[in-house]
Amino acid sequence: MSLPNVAISENFGDLLDARFRKIYQSEYKEAIDESMIPMLFKVMSQSSGADYRVSGIGGMGDIPTFDGSITYDSFSQLYDKTITFPEYALGFKVERKLADDDLFGIMDQKPAQLAVSVARTREKAAAAVFNTAFTSTDNADGVALCSSSHPYSPDDSTTIDNAGTSALSAVSVEATRRIGLTSIFNDRGEIADVNYDTLLVPVNLEETAYEIINSKGKVDTANNNQNFHYGRYKLAVWRRLTDSKSWFFIDSGLIKQFLYWIDRVKPEFKNDRDFDTMMAKWSVYMRFGVGSADWRFIYGHLVA
Repeated sequence: MSLPNVAISENFGDLLDARFRKIYQSEYKEAIDESMIPMLFKVMSQSSGADYRVSGIGGMGDIPTFDGSITYDSFSQLYDKTITFPEYALGFKVERKLADDDLFGIMDQKPAQLAVSVARTREKAAAAVFNTAFTSTDNADGVALCSSSHPYSPDDSTTIDNAGTSALSAVSVEATRRIGLTSIFNDRGEIADVNYDTLLVPVNLEETAYEIINSKGKVDTANNNQNFHYGRYKLAVWRRLTDSKSWFFIDSGLIKQFLYWIDRVKPEFKNDRDFDTMMAKWSVYMRFGVGSADWRFIYGHLVA
């Protein structure tokens, strides 16, 4: 008569696992639905390999007049960036007594919080690209993502600037838009046709950015002029941005070409049971990497 109880005792962790997985997955889905990663990164999965190498590709020249024979051009490989995949893991344990006596209030919080931790860890790693955009030199060309000293190419030390210090305003947005259209060049010194169309701002600047984009009249004046910026840009507000004054202008097409998020191992939720201690254990494991192959998709303003 005791055999069913023995079976339950041996496998209580397994019996709980289905419910825990369901809670974890529903909470994780809710968290990732609010993620900025799909909007700002080229999201990929990689099933093998310890790292992934990305590289910028140089431009080609103008097409010459045809004189009876095709003129062949070549393009340069620019800077390489190797994206690595660190390991991330976290777990929790459940006592047998707690499993027997708890009315699920405490236990159900454990997988939910694990799901939140997974989503938060990924989001913070993604936001770090922008939070360190003016300081980190861990980029393909060896300077900060937003810098005044980007070299044209490995063979040309002429520099280009994609960093400013202007506070967010309608005037600074327009000045930055024009920089993208006229002053960002490829490795041959040709205009790169960068079209900044997405404002990325912290929560503190959301109201200002919203007014710039959505006011029908000219912003911050009594004039009745039409607002040039009305409906022109997309707005991305990210609570993970740590600088309350700095902001970014992004080309939404180029960012999906050059800013990579690679899932080497997507979050895996597993369980086991310790026979001696009667503890059921759950864990999550994941590996991912982040990196950019080029910087021309962004212009940043570091505002004091």
